[in-house]
Amino acid sequence: MKSNLINPSLKIILLFISFVLTAFIMGGFLLNGLLRIPSQLANCVVIAAIVYISYRAYKKEGKNLTELGLNLNFKNLRFAIVGLIIGGIFIIPLVYLIAFIKGYPVIFNTTFDPAYVLNGLWILAPTVIIEELVFRGICFKSTIEITGVIKANIIFASIFILSHWINLGAFGSPTNMTLLLITGIGHLLYATALLKSKTLYFPIGIHLGNNWVNLYVFNGLDVNDPTAGQLKHSLINVIAPNSAQVFDGQFILTTALTALLFLLFTFAIYKWNSNKMVNC
Repeated sequence: MKSNLINPSLKIILLFISFVLTAFIMGGFLLNGLLRIPSQLANCVVIAAIVYISYRAYKKEGKNLTELGLNLNFKNLRFAIVGLIIGGIFIIPLVYLIAFIKGYPVIFNTTFDPAYVLNGLWILAPTVIIEELVFRGICFKSTIEITGVIKANIIFASIFILSHWINLGAFGSPTNMTLLLITGIGHLLYATALLKSKTLYFPIGIHLGNNWVNLYVFNGLDVNDPTAGQLKHSLINVIAPNSAQVFDGQFILTTALTALLFLLFTFAIYKWNSNKMVNC
């Protein structure tokens, strides 16, 4: 029994490593670094490479990319659109709730530019797609087959958190490390969306909607230097002091509420009839 698990587990580890190396060496070092190709285009090449690696891995097992629901059909594309909408809508009350608790004014941005906001979708989409392919793609699905859903979620939620700690340089900052624990719940949300819809387009849509609304529809405006914030032509400004977060009662409350709302969103996806998601 044990020997039967070694080879599949090793394959998953090697496959995951190949994805990481593809993203960092091909995308970051070679294309974006040495060749000076714009990040979005470099990421598109990385996406194509990861999809191809996934395709070859599935082909060896007598399967194809329909295991991830990556086939382009109307139902899967509707899941992407629905995901984008509900993922974006979810962030709106969350931002207002946190701003209310912290006493931050939320105002319309007089320099709002629709092109800037819409361009955010193009800027964010490649990175989101890469993350979903790496953390909720073939490696995650194959791990489920070996360990079950619960253990697979624990493994990949932990790796997802660790990757964000590394990318954002959170080590040594208790507040940032605590805040980024929510990315583990984010994994649970996106993984649940994948398993319920049977297509990776759904978590891609939700993930993109989350990031887009948080980063491009809203914008943090430094109360001490308002001109700097106006350089970003988002729809709405949250006026707040641009200072390091303090690990106090307010921080704990807003972090706990954010985690709770993400869990409730995940539970709603889990209970939602996947057949009605794109037929309503």
